[in-house]
Amino acid sequence: MEQLAPCDIVMKGGITSGVVYPLAAVELSKNFRFVNIGGTSAGAIAAAALAAAEVGRAAGRGPGFERLAALPAQLRVQLNGLFQPQPATRPLYRLLVGGVGKRGAGRAAVTVAALLRNFPVGALAGAIPGILLAVVAAIVRDGWEPLRWLSLAFGIALAGIGLLLGSSAAAAVRTVRSVPDNDFGLCSGMPSGRGSAAALTPWLADLLDELAGMSDGRPLTFGDLWGTRDPEADRLINLQMMTTNLTTGRPHRLPFLGSQDRHAYYFNPDELRKLFPDRIVNWMERTARESETLPPGSHLVPLPNAADMPVVVATRMSLSFPLLISAVPLYAIDWAVPERDGRRPERNWFSDGGITSNFPVHFFDSPLPRWPTFAITLEPHPRGASERRDPTAEVWMPNHNQEGITGRWNSWEDEPPLRRLLGFLHAILDTMQNWMDNAQSTVPGYRDRIVHIRHSKDEGGMNLVMPPQVIEALSDRGRRAGAMLAERFGPEPPPDVDLTWLNHRWVRYRSTMALLDAALSSYTRAYRSPELQPSYAELVRRDRGTPPPSYRWARAGDAEAAGQMTDELIALAQAWANNPTIFGTDAPRPRPELRIVPRF
Repeated sequence: MEQLAPCDIVMKGGITSGVVYPLAAVELSKNFRFVNIGGTSAGAIAAAALAAAEVGRAAGRGPGFERLAALPAQLRVQLNGLFQPQPATRPLYRLLVGGVGKRGAGRAAVTVAALLRNFPVGALAGAIPGILLAVVAAIVRDGWEPLRWLSLAFGIALAGIGLLLGSSAAAAVRTVRSVPDNDFGLCSGMPSGRGSAAALTPWLADLLDELAGMSDGRPLTFGDLWGTRDPEADRLINLQMMTTNLTTGRPHRLPFLGSQDRHAYYFNPDELRKLFPDRIVNWMERTARESETLPPGSHLVPLPNAADMPVVVATRMSLSFPLLISAVPLYAIDWAVPERDGRRPERNWFSDGGITSNFPVHFFDSPLPRWPTFAITLEPHPRGASERRDPTAEVWMPNHNQEGITGRWNSWEDEPPLRRLLGFLHAILDTMQNWMDNAQSTVPGYRDRIVHIRHSKDEGGMNLVMPPQVIEALSDRGRRAGAMLAERFGPEPPPDVDLTWLNHRWVRYRSTMALLDAALSSYTRAYRSPELQPSYAELVRRDRGTPPPSYRWARAGDAEAAGQMTDELIALAQAWANNPTIFGTDAPRPRPELRIVPRF
């Protein structure tokens, strides 16, 4: 293992990722060892499995990457069975997946058939008025004959419309009643009944333990991956995932760190047992951290510290695909509520990480990388391309510095009116969800390390019923993507490709220095501005006079030392200003910018 070069990897969300990423990771594992691993939504499954395989390899135990390589073959026969709706949501689930993989009139026909088959009572109730009219028209033979036939035809048409309206109304009522009760999802991730086949969450928990070679019965934890219990220490393997707290309306990076602060989370064991195997919840109860904010006798339990958090729990929180997979409830205290009104833990709903960041390519970023951070994205074929006809277009990376700048476009102009409208609405949702990830992916030093795996309409999205040959083809694209990354960032890259590891390092240096140049110029203008009284320079050294209003220096002499170091920074900025064209001229484009943003 010592001869393997280090690398990081980030994987995008999407149902298809479960069959694409394993062989990509296996291919990269031949030349690299994974240090930082990130993913979101369904990509979190692949990220967690990869981290488990890597820790198993590092410890010399478990089947590791051999088992990971066999995963696509297993999913060929098991993928659809992992998603098991609960009895109350089973008709809705059948309706959801009924038309997946079909197109046009075929999809509409299958969807209608699924609607009628799964909601027969509502369909019959809706059809009764039309049926009665048709029966009366058929029985009553007195009167004008054309009117009787017209009434009969109208009754039949009304019955057909009633079938659709009645079954649709029944489906809507079932949705309103059953989906919230099932934690806002059709599938909880657990088995739907006794004797059921392996469901998503127990299967994933067992898979992670198997890949990591866990033999003592306890679940794989983040501390096992880190090789330490100290979250601030260097980590053997650093796994991070995204989740979305819908209650607070913000993303979170998993595992939670700093869990001893006042924003700590709690869980209800009875609620989590609906979403996780008993052995996982029992472990969380045994390793719960201490809490001073819970009232005596509370039924809630504090979450374990990050080192004790089961990897499967964080993974499941990241992949709670809205309405398909149940959200995960945790509890926290809203400290904005006045203490006089009584502060108590309230339920927070955690859903899919892809809601806020479906491709966290910013994970593990540094101004000057010591090793590459690979990223794998899934996307449709570009406009005008023939789907699945050119194998070389299925797996793509830019070859030269000027490629990949514009990114992927949404297009709906050539569609019929209804599909144009749906395309416009879909583009709005796609932009709301992915604009930041899309913009980040075109930045210099980012786009050259992203491999694009393209799929057709019947291979991506919500397609849980892909035939074995489609899954095999997608898995092979993953293998080719891993091989492409390994070749380009290896010691002997292809001669016709400019975007190599050496070029990547140089681009990051040029881009970073241009950013620092612009930032220092702005910093200098404000630091000694005569319009500000006191100036920033005076404010830094005001320890002898009026002290700063807040965040004062901790020790005697800190103010003077801070002033001297800031003066040195200003002197450096002024020296750079005397050579204004060095870093900014012909810097990599599009030009990024430095911003202060919260850490998620």
